[in-house]
Amino acid sequence: MADPSDALREELLTKVGQPLGSGGPASAPDPVNAAMIRHWVDALDDRNPAYDETTASDTRFGEQVAPPAMLQTWTMGRPTIAGIAERGGAAGEIGAESPLAVLAAAGYTGTLATNSVLTFDRYLRIGDQLSSDTALESVSGRKHTGLGKGYFVTWSNRYDDESGAQVGKQLFTVFKFAPGPPPEVSSERDRSRSSVAAASGEELPPFDLDVTATVIVAGAIASRDFMPVHHDRSYAMAQGAPDIFMNILTSNGYVSRYVTDWSGPDSQLRQIATRLGAPAVPGKPLRFRGHVNKDSRDGDRRELEVTVRADSDLGNHLTATVDLTVG
Repeated sequence: MADPSDALREELLTKVGQPLGSGGPASAPDPVNAAMIRHWVDALDDRNPAYDETTASDTRFGEQVAPPAMLQTWTMGRPTIAGIAERGGAAGEIGAESPLAVLAAAGYTGTLATNSVLTFDRYLRIGDQLSSDTALESVSGRKHTGLGKGYFVTWSNRYDDESGAQVGKQLFTVFKFAPGPPPEVSSERDRSRSSVAAASGEELPPFDLDVTATVIVAGAIASRDFMPVHHDRSYAMAQGAPDIFMNILTSNGYVSRYVTDWSGPDSQLRQIATRLGAPAVPGKPLRFRGHVNKDSRDGDRRELEVTVRADSDLGNHLTATVDLTVG
């Protein structure tokens, strides 16, 4: 339910199309490098040969490439740990004019990622030096949810290499909310949301992930996400969560791993569009399932669209649509 009259939203809408902050494009602290790739693949146990410097030459890429779901990771800012909880997990100080700072100052201090659409123009190679530009795309009306009242804020990220050529882009949505009492969590799975619709195409083998605190923290560190909700249980529960929970970068990473484990090292992801639902928390294993929605051929190349769902006892954690090519 949205409020019909909302002065705060009207103020935020004047910022649509403008950069999210005042610092200009964000430059990656480091070029794309093998060490960070190793941290990522070890945290997610993603053994795609294309990500390994010893085996990548035998894949379609001919050299080591970065997992595509890492795109957002490369330009994550170097964090100042002191005061990070008070900043809501932001790596550094946020300018007062930023829409996120305006919302936080108005009491909407909680942050929950809800949607991500990652598009890949090409895979990143060792030595690529990235920068990213952000712009505010939209602000919803004020919503009243189980977490509290708040706003869905969407912005776009454009990622360029050192030559200025675009290598990828992202639409990213978070729910900025005023934390209320923790919602009641049923021990029964929401069966109405967890079934995968019947598909005419191929079904992917299921994959079960044992979600532990270590899995969650390892993914957050590998993706350079130091938001306390992903490692500090007390902080997460104060935000209305039942425990620490997996960040969306890690969720996207597991979607990427699940699909490419099936499609093989000569496949290339073009897009991952993810909608999050129930949080992924310790002690609630995730079952990934998928099916092929579209399957066409262009010469020797196979073009696919795959739907992925991951469910736990808390309900549907994510639904993702993945576009990829094989061959």
